[in-house]
Amino acid sequence: MNKELIREQLKNIAPIFIRKLARGGLKKYRKMRNTMDRRLRSEALMQNDILQSLENGGIRQGDVLLVHSSLSRLGYVKGGATTVVAALLSGVGPTGTIGAPTFWGDTTIYQGGNRVFDVKNSPTILGSIAEAIRIHPSAKRSMHPTHSAAFIGPMADYLTKDHHLDNTPVGPGSPYMKLTHVGGRILLLGVTLEYLTNFHTIEDVIPDFPVKVYLAQPLTFKVIDPEGKEFEVSTFCHCPEVSKTRQTIKMEPYLRENSVFNEFPVGRALVKLIEAKKLHDTLLSLYERGITMYNRVLPR
Repeated sequence: MNKELIREQLKNIAPIFIRKLARGGLKKYRKMRNTMDRRLRSEALMQNDILQSLENGGIRQGDVLLVHSSLSRLGYVKGGATTVVAALLSGVGPTGTIGAPTFWGDTTIYQGGNRVFDVKNSPTILGSIAEAIRIHPSAKRSMHPTHSAAFIGPMADYLTKDHHLDNTPVGPGSPYMKLTHVGGRILLLGVTLEYLTNFHTIEDVIPDFPVKVYLAQPLTFKVIDPEGKEFEVSTFCHCPEVSKTRQTIKMEPYLRENSVFNEFPVGRALVKLIEAKKLHDTLLSLYERGITMYNRVLPR
């Protein structure tokens, strides 16, 4: 068993607060390591380096691409997150679209009473690359209060416009589900399957999904749109206790078996490029066999 699989299994076993502490410590280590790389060997990833790696890995002109990312895991990038975004935009070209999840909180925060989502001004907690996409002058951000995503490109309006009309985060109007309809792809840029929001796309399309992934009652949020207008959105939120039972690492062999993704390096990171529809269809097929990312076997 390789080191990455062992790390993922330990993540799944560890309590969430331990995972957060470990994640913070590893991020600080990577930043220090990247700084030493730059100083000692003058090594730096440039925009063209990243672009070449993306193209070698299969990114094409016209792609619709959702990116989950960690800047520090790539190594030292000259220009930081804006360089990565520029490389992604070059990779998909003027006919392509890139985006990222831009969540600003989690269920525990919302349960604590913080339920005001400012579409224009609420920063994302999902890293500097996602934030660079969010604040890009051409970006459009969906208005769902818990699972917003921002996109740049010709498909941005379609992907984001109806998200807040769903009463669940990853429903039919969400960018995540719409990716499956437009031949979209998902790039895990330095992060693992643990971060893959599209694991949830089957939970709303299967009637009476047997794992109760949401809180019993929806929460109501105040949403401030980009023009400053306020309105309310009620949505079901993922249950933190059920979220602890996710075992994403066990899904990887099934996804490999069905050729859902391919892997390639970008800087120091091993990257996964996932076909959104193939992922969704594979998850549905696995569900029919009683297999989901949750740590229970479902009745067939």
